[in-house]
Amino acid sequence: MAQPLLTPDKCRAYVEELLFPARHSADSAGTACIGIELENFTYRETSGGYVPVALYGEDSLAEALLDVSRTIGGKAIYHNGNGAPVVKAIEFPDGCRFLFEPGGQVEISTTPCNTIGSLDLQLRSMQDILFTVTPERHIRFGQEGTNPLFRGDQLRNQIPLPRYIALEKYFNAIGLYGRQMMLQTCGLHINMDAGFSDDVRIKRIVAANLLVPFATALFANSAIVGGENTGYQSYRSHIWQHADPYRTGILPVHRILESIDREDLVSLYLDFGLKAPLIFIQELGDKTLPPSCTMEYWLDHPIEGSRPALHHLENHFSLLFPEVRLKGYLELRTVDAPPLAWQMVPVLFYAGLLYGDQTLDKTLELLSPYAADINRLYEEARFGLASDLLFNLSLRLVKMAMDGLSGLTGGFAGEQHVEQLQSFVENFTVKRKSFAG
Repeated sequence: MAQPLLTPDKCRAYVEELLFPARHSADSAGTACIGIELENFTYRETSGGYVPVALYGEDSLAEALLDVSRTIGGKAIYHNGNGAPVVKAIEFPDGCRFLFEPGGQVEISTTPCNTIGSLDLQLRSMQDILFTVTPERHIRFGQEGTNPLFRGDQLRNQIPLPRYIALEKYFNAIGLYGRQMMLQTCGLHINMDAGFSDDVRIKRIVAANLLVPFATALFANSAIVGGENTGYQSYRSHIWQHADPYRTGILPVHRILESIDREDLVSLYLDFGLKAPLIFIQELGDKTLPPSCTMEYWLDHPIEGSRPALHHLENHFSLLFPEVRLKGYLELRTVDAPPLAWQMVPVLFYAGLLYGDQTLDKTLELLSPYAADINRLYEEARFGLASDLLFNLSLRLVKMAMDGLSGLTGGFAGEQHVEQLQSFVENFTVKRKSFAG
């Protein structure tokens, strides 16, 4: 049955539900949860050195992970579509998953956890599976923001489905960076509750956007790509800043700082989404569309005789990649995949600043004067903590985050987490170092 046609009012209602889902106000106390999606590069070790790993087929990454995962209850989830089945994910009884990216990266996706300790345990149990694969199949996994071993011409899109083919065509038409983003980058996405009141949700969304340059600089881990030093501490951030100005970047939250208003925030995110070019219309397969074909355009002009329905809008918003993506919760996409020994530190940083009411207000108070200039700071953050302003503000933020962690109740964080963040500050931040050096 055909879905009802989309209208501007239906678009607004959809975005309002993304930002302010009806269920968020049901529990005013609101138990905070947190989850992560951590991407890893894959390499096969041979007598001649490292080579890329095939994602599908004989002796592939998917096959290797499925063999190990089935012994502990993991099952394959397949992409919908025609032709031979393609593994989309491996799902475990507790809800954790492995997912696959076009360049052969594997992503660990945890479930929402109500303490940082339980999140750490989930992540490490998934990594234990990867560590089992390594001696059996000689496949190694690397946590860096950019692939340090392989050039772009040594990698290819390995997911042969219209959505990914269309995505590849779209980014190839813009330039080099979109292809690099798809094939040569790995990030740590931190998924956080937006809050159980409108006031807290708006403040967290605004603060999360203002924190982007500082998280970029503090946790930069992508100086090397394809064997070459890029001159950046976070070349991954450089890639994302140049991939597509219409669907990436920091949301212009400086426009709503004065009002901190629900309707203004909905309008801001709706405008961002409607003005982004369409990448993929399911009924048209991997057909390339001109940049003028935005969702806003499609509402008024049929494309090859078709008009948009709600499922088209949902698909379109799934192909937006701002630094803070709004999905009923906050998907914080800024951080380079961090080193194994320090992988929880970015989680501690964000939790300390966004989950404590006092630290949330202090974060906004500290960063609001720089909101209109946030994109310049974002550009400077590619070089780590070289900027005096970025360094000084970042140092204040990590110290505030420690205070915030200490004040969280209900066992969400422990003393060991504050000590871990303190250790990071002493080993990196005060020395103006990031993970990249």
